[in-house]
Amino acid sequence: MDVLVLGPVLVRRDPPLHVARPLERALAARLALAGGRPVPDDRLAADLWGDRELARPAERLRVLVSRLRSTLRAEVLRTPAGYALASRPADLDQARAAADRVHAALRAGDHRTARDAADEALGLWRGPSLADIRNVPFAGVEGERLDAWRLDLRIERLAAELELGPPARARAELGEIAADHPLNERLACLLALALYREGRQADALDGLARLRRALADELGVDPAPRTAELELRLLRQDPSLTPRAAVRTRAATSTSFVGRDAELADLNARLAGPCLVTLLGEPGVGKSRLAAEAAGAASRPVTLVGLAPLNGPDAVLEALATATGADADTAAIAAELDGRLLLLDNAEHLIEEAAEVVAALKGHAPGLAVLVTSQRPLLIHGEEPIRLRPLAPEAAARLFAERCAPDARCDPADLATICTAVDGLPLGVELAAGLTRTLTVPQLAERVNDRLRLLTGGGRDARARHTSLKAALDWSHELLPEREQTVLCRVAVFSGGFQLEAAERVASPGLDPGDIAPALTELVDRSLVTVDGGTGTRRFSLLETVRHHALARLPDGDAIRARHLAWCLDHVRAAGEPDDFASAGAVTAVFAEWPNLRDALDRAPGTPRAADALRLALELHTPWLIRGWYGEARRYLAALADAEGATAAERATALSDHGFTSAMVGHLDEAAGLLERAAEQAGRAGDDDLTMTVLYHRGIVDIERGRFRDAFPSLLKGEELARAAAHEQRLSAFADALGTLHLCTGDPAAALERYRAGVATDRALGDEHGLARGLSNQAQALIDLGRPVEAVETADESDRYARRLDDRHILPLNEVIRAHAARAGGDLAAAEAHLRKAMAESDAPGMAHIDLAAVLVAQGALPEAGGLLEEIESATTPRSTPWLAAQTVAASLAEARGDEPEAGRLTRLMADLRAATGFAWVRYIRHGSG
Repeated sequence: MDVLVLGPVLVRRDPPLHVARPLERALAARLALAGGRPVPDDRLAADLWGDRELARPAERLRVLVSRLRSTLRAEVLRTPAGYALASRPADLDQARAAADRVHAALRAGDHRTARDAADEALGLWRGPSLADIRNVPFAGVEGERLDAWRLDLRIERLAAELELGPPARARAELGEIAADHPLNERLACLLALALYREGRQADALDGLARLRRALADELGVDPAPRTAELELRLLRQDPSLTPRAAVRTRAATSTSFVGRDAELADLNARLAGPCLVTLLGEPGVGKSRLAAEAAGAASRPVTLVGLAPLNGPDAVLEALATATGADADTAAIAAELDGRLLLLDNAEHLIEEAAEVVAALKGHAPGLAVLVTSQRPLLIHGEEPIRLRPLAPEAAARLFAERCAPDARCDPADLATICTAVDGLPLGVELAAGLTRTLTVPQLAERVNDRLRLLTGGGRDARARHTSLKAALDWSHELLPEREQTVLCRVAVFSGGFQLEAAERVASPGLDPGDIAPALTELVDRSLVTVDGGTGTRRFSLLETVRHHALARLPDGDAIRARHLAWCLDHVRAAGEPDDFASAGAVTAVFAEWPNLRDALDRAPGTPRAADALRLALELHTPWLIRGWYGEARRYLAALADAEGATAAERATALSDHGFTSAMVGHLDEAAGLLERAAEQAGRAGDDDLTMTVLYHRGIVDIERGRFRDAFPSLLKGEELARAAAHEQRLSAFADALGTLHLCTGDPAAALERYRAGVATDRALGDEHGLARGLSNQAQALIDLGRPVEAVETADESDRYARRLDDRHILPLNEVIRAHAARAGGDLAAAEAHLRKAMAESDAPGMAHIDLAAVLVAQGALPEAGGLLEEIESATTPRSTPWLAAQTVAASLAEARGDEPEAGRLTRLMADLRAATGFAWVRYIRHGSG
């Protein structure tokens, strides 16, 4: 977990956390800024509330820390020296490291590296530091200090930029900053130097004269000796004021932004307020880079969502939910984004969904600015399209000169030839510049013209420009040695990046696996592959344009995709092998490669790889369940159900898993049909392990359907098979399911006994998923037994495991437990708060809705209670367990409304259903009895 402070305070983890209360965010930031060291209580209280006298400051801190622990799902440590948080301000640490590189580069005279490192540091700010908690005493001071440091870094970057030239590039920004900081002598001197280097000596001297007057009038001081010295050198036209040659090293990579000043200024003006702007243009024209520059200069917080690697239904909505930490609901996401700048990058392949989602977001968030990059417009109301054109010849030549090999000699005529051949498209220019590590510029100019004429033909319209970029990519590919060509095309099958070991496994047919690493090194050097070492490991990726081009040239695509799928399958098996995903680390390892897994699953149906893809889906069953990804699991199992080449056992397991996941998303009748087919196939196969799986799933689905008497035989038979096989995990699962069955049929004591047996087994096995589930269920039984304090303690322990696993099914259930405990203590307001939190964390109407309706009835809020019950009525199957529970609360609601006939009807209905189904869940039967 990281705490980000260079902007509004954010707590970053997977998935993102939303810390709603400002004082909790302030506490997290203050402890993170201490770098893991404890902060004494008196110091911490003063930092949060000021030096005024506080009533019981230690107690106030304890309450605040307790709330933060609950929100962060992590421990705030208590030590003899004070409170500490085992997290650091990640963005500030990265900025400091980059700043160290700035100063080291300046000492070495390497202005290019200094500028790039400063850009890296400045890119970590998302707005004013600690912007959302500046009213907290320590944050006001610390925020101002960090922003002053940000200004210093910006000045260092501009000083380096000025040395790299041309001066106009730095001068414009220097003028803007100097206007905001008229007494900053360093800024005034740099601006004067930039003006002088543009041939504007009078303007340079005039600026320093204004500085002298301002210092005298406002501060009563004279300029520093260094400022006076510069003024004298300007008057004398000192030759040393001319720019020095920049130091260039092979390792330095320029990231300067070339040739888009007018477009950037226009874009910045549009993004100053609420808007919807779409940057349009062909591949390689620089849409994403321009958007990134505009986002970096934005005065509002920015949320960036890259859509290029995404596919499938609801991909845009799910990506936005992940980025904001909200539910996958447009209203919830809009609430998080309102007032921000949302950048959706590379939307063309998801244009219809992107248009629908953006239109909905704009309807809910009037203060939202949206910037989209795409090859196609959204075609929705309010859209402002901006079509990017290729770079002007001068800008294209400058870009080439900055990106080419350090020792390249760039003749203007050769530059013009090369840049014209790729039509000034930034990506084409950069790829051509990368080839100067192999060819001289004259050789490149001689070959590029002939080569591209053959491929592009006559006109220079948009289609020809696209073709010329393809030609540049084609030619860049052909100039690679054969080994690099092969590796580039093969690693293009990876989506979302890959590590070296994965590439060695997938890309090595016909090659020595030892050749993969040097080939990737060469491809990185030629800017065709990028490498990120930020997580402590090297992870490679391809620009999407390069990736799609390479895939189109992959001669043995089916074979390589089969190897990629095999690698995905082995990756998931290896992650789950030690403990069958009992630990959080195993689940995290699986989903670290989710883009690759998803791509392999998406591309397999209807191909010879379908059977292996089905096997991958079966291996993912437990991780999907732990994360609550029932819809995802159901979709892939349905698509792969008829995979040719799958064994009978695999097909039966798929039917069983499909049935279970269908039940979890409310398709109970479909689930029952699938499980009936699975049972038939399992019986024919004579496979006890498969039979146990089907029996377990049938028992769970029967409980969900309210068919409790049917559930008992399935679960008891499955338990018997598990005991005969000495299968401890299965025994725990069956004990847990039987506990739930006892709970629903009115015997919480028997349920508690079953749950405790399952938990004891899970402790012995170290099964974190089993413990999260079993402890939560144990707490449910304790609630029905009238032991709320024990129930909350047990739910808290369950939470610790569920948070490590990111178990989105269990966490809301534990909030429901806390709500029942609060209600048992007479605190209806606390019960309501817990239930609303549970509803916010749930994907669909469920027990939290029913229990909140009951609380609202007790509070007299009858209209909202009725609305919640209507939601349940429409979302559930008649006679299912949630539906049965809802009828008991509906009876209480009718009684509260004074509708005695309806209350009587519902009470009689529940008596009949209790006799017919065996439903007697204690907490709900109480409602039905008034």
